Amino acid sequence: MLKDDFWDYFNKKGVSKEDVKKLLKQSDQVVDYERSVLKNGRYWQISKDEVRSLYSVIKEKEPKIVIETGMGSGVSTTSILSAMGPKGKLISIDPGIPYGKGDKEVGFIIPANLRSNLTYVKGTSSEKLKGTLSSIKKLDVFFHDSDHSYENVMFELNSVWSKMEKDPLIIVDNFDWSEAASDFAREKGMKLRNIADDLALISK
Repeated sequence: MLKDDFWDYFNKKGVSKEDVKKLLKQSDQVVDYERSVLKNGRYWQISKDEVRSLYSVIKEKEPKIVIETGMGSGVSTTSILSAMGPKGKLISIDPGIPYGKGDKEVGFIIPANLRSNLTYVKGTSSEKLKGTLSSIKKLDVFFHDSDHSYENVMFELNSVWSKMEKDPLIIVDNFDWSEAASDFAREKGMKLRNIADDLALISK
């Protein structure tokens, strides 16, 4: 479910509740598409409300460059690409091992018309993240959804921090699996907001 922190994030940015509701309404098309492809399959995908909140946050932010770790079935990837539009670029790092039921290839739900704005980097974040970061000038949004161990989450967040812009935005799925996200936010003087289910934002 959407949390109070979701609405607080937009309120602090000066976005009206009506405008947020419009973003959520747009996100329903993405949810419907994704679920029509997934049917009843369980591929460790993010929840419907996490899709809605992720889409809304990305749509409002209008980032040029986003990096995600962990593509899985492609639900978060599709949500981000749909929200970014044709001017945005998403780099997704994933080892390419099928998730959940294991009967589909990684990223199988991503529609063909969105793939031109996606760069897939095959490998783990420990192998590929630093090299990927060295290839870009700045990073607008980072989305973590790979190995949720404390050590890996802290590695990823500390790695991307120096590339973030003045108004950084980090999104962490399964943030409550360890104290990494909350420790990082506190160390950097940022706010951790649980916006939907166990999806969290780290921002000002």
